[in-house]
Amino acid sequence: MQQDLSDPPHPAAPEEWLEFFTRDQARTIEAAMACIFPDDDLGPGAIEAGAVYYLDRSLAGAEHYYQAHYRAAVVALDKLARARHRADFRDCTAEQQDTMVADLANDAAPQFGDTPTGPVFFELLRAHALEGVFSDPAHGGNRNLSGWKLLGYPGPQPSYSHAEQQLDAPILRDRIFTAADYPLPVAEEP
Repeated sequence: MQQDLSDPPHPAAPEEWLEFFTRDQARTIEAAMACIFPDDDLGPGAIEAGAVYYLDRSLAGAEHYYQAHYRAAVVALDKLARARHRADFRDCTAEQQDTMVADLANDAAPQFGDTPTGPVFFELLRAHALEGVFSDPAHGGNRNLSGWKLLGYPGPQPSYSHAEQQLDAPILRDRIFTAADYPLPVAEEP
């Protein structure tokens, strides 16, 4: 029986899913990701896709070297928001958040600081938001396959027919596959 990881099993409360961020840090980063990839009439955005959980797993594991960047950026985002709007970033309105994130991208928020700078953090966050929306759900994001559905991507397939390999051929499958459908073999100990 194949395990469906389109919405991985989780403990009861979202904060229990976190491995690196605190609940408030995750809410701040999630709000910033929503400025980069908002939900719209085409489909869900970064929040609904669970991009922050993808990032959280990445920072707790393979991309641990970015931990200090994100810790400093959360503090800097809140400092910027309090200076401009007397509230933490996660508690500002969507319009206020959008303006602050745009200012980071355009290097128009000198109060943000330089560890990392606004543009550097924006590019890092943008890359992680996109990865979280479009990566394989086995990595914590792309909940309910929302990113893949937006693209029309059927997931990694066991094989393609000759007709499906033709240019512009539609690929219609009964189900979408994920990395969980192709488990890696476990090495036997000597």
